[in-house]
Amino acid sequence: MNQSRRCQSRKRVFAVISSILAIGATQSLRGAERPELTRLFPAGGQAGTTVNVEASGKFPVWPIQAWSDTDAIHWTFEETSGKLKATIEADAKPGLHWLRLHHPNGATAVRPFLVGNIPEQIEAEPNDRVTEANAIPSLPYSMHGVFAKRGDVDHYELTLGKGQTMVAVIDAEHSLRSPVDASIQVLDSKGFVLAENLDHFGLDPRLEFNAPQAGKYTVRVFGFPAAPDSTISYGGGADWLYRLTLSAGGDASQSHLRSAHWDMEGKQYVVEPHQAITRETAFTLELPAAIRGTIAIPGQKRFASFRAVAGQNYRVQLQARQLGSALDASLTLSDMQGKQLSQQDDAGNSRDPDLKWKAAADVDAIIEVKDFHLGGGPDFGFSMLVTAPKPDYKLELSNDLVQAIVGKETEIKVKIDRELDFAGEIAISLEGAPEGVECPTIKSLHGSDTAKSVTLRLKSTVAYQGPIRIIAKQSDEEARSRVAEATDDKPIWLSVTSE
Repeated sequence: MNQSRRCQSRKRVFAVISSILAIGATQSLRGAERPELTRLFPAGGQAGTTVNVEASGKFPVWPIQAWSDTDAIHWTFEETSGKLKATIEADAKPGLHWLRLHHPNGATAVRPFLVGNIPEQIEAEPNDRVTEANAIPSLPYSMHGVFAKRGDVDHYELTLGKGQTMVAVIDAEHSLRSPVDASIQVLDSKGFVLAENLDHFGLDPRLEFNAPQAGKYTVRVFGFPAAPDSTISYGGGADWLYRLTLSAGGDASQSHLRSAHWDMEGKQYVVEPHQAITRETAFTLELPAAIRGTIAIPGQKRFASFRAVAGQNYRVQLQARQLGSALDASLTLSDMQGKQLSQQDDAGNSRDPDLKWKAAADVDAIIEVKDFHLGGGPDFGFSMLVTAPKPDYKLELSNDLVQAIVGKETEIKVKIDRELDFAGEIAISLEGAPEGVECPTIKSLHGSDTAKSVTLRLKSTVAYQGPIRIIAKQSDEEARSRVAEATDDKPIWLSVTSE
């Protein structure tokens, strides 16, 4: 072989080797990329069914691994990237659950997934016009949709009998973290708007409609940006997800009704429709106490009483709108003679009251619950918690995803809210991580620069993907402990990668 041919041969070999190395480097680089999960659609399903779900985002590795906050949902992966199946057990708890996808080089943001107990379906496009409305076969029923583009409007048609009540609820901004301020309208057969609602549960609407006559009606849904911008038109986008639930008024199977999340030891009270409707018939409470009831008819009030001690703090927390109830609750605290001691309608951005009061003297206190607009009915339910709280504390993380690199120190900032000037010493530490992950316990001391926040310092010699807990323990006679919550109550995850 002459010199020229040998040079050409060497060049071809070098080119092949370079190509192989380049491919390997590209695959390694792609494997090192962190996965991204931007949405799940549909973002929920009915208990006892298997749902085909599309995961949008970037997945350098597929199939990937799935983590959920419940064992009642089983996730499996199709061959095509982004295609999953959610098999939901029949006894799965209705409501909000979480899904996170991960592989050794990273984890995605956690995404919400709603479990319901009534039939569910995905919207069929086009349904932008009344004449293109998707048919709702029966009540109750849920539809998963997306306002996919700016100006998107969706329509759904159903038949109602004369006098029949329909309740329409949208889960979007609150449960699905969708960037949409949704609205609901009900139209008659000629396209005239008969009823509408913009906000009920935060930015999510709820509408109760009584059909004036038998016939077909159309439910129209659309949305504006949850974060207002300079436009005044309907918005849209790939992540503008919603679930529309339609049910008969008073239907106990309404999947949008959420469960109260009280976690306490104490007396439980259930108020029957005609109990405790006057000050004289008020329930006498033993604190702590949880009361569940309904403002059964328009203008009705509910009453409960307890013995308050001078100098003691008291708290009355009521859940209604955040449970999906129609009740816009108002709380009034007064003495036996009717003198007002305290009053609250809304707590911050919540439509539900959270009344905090300190007794100036020993007194028999009366709690009055009513609808602010003097409404009432079977959908005006509430759950109320009455306690005599002691100084306490809670922890909060600004981010639910803690990302670290093997061999490098990572800071985890923990905010501490000392309620009622809690003065105890708190030891804060990380739990749930494997051997090789070091994160020394740090103390928070009242009156010091660590009273309101501390910084944990994590260092790992191993790669790891999994849930963790940031926990605080107090070494006093009560030995209380608290677990840190991330923003929006999302589960906290630790992602330690090699680079």
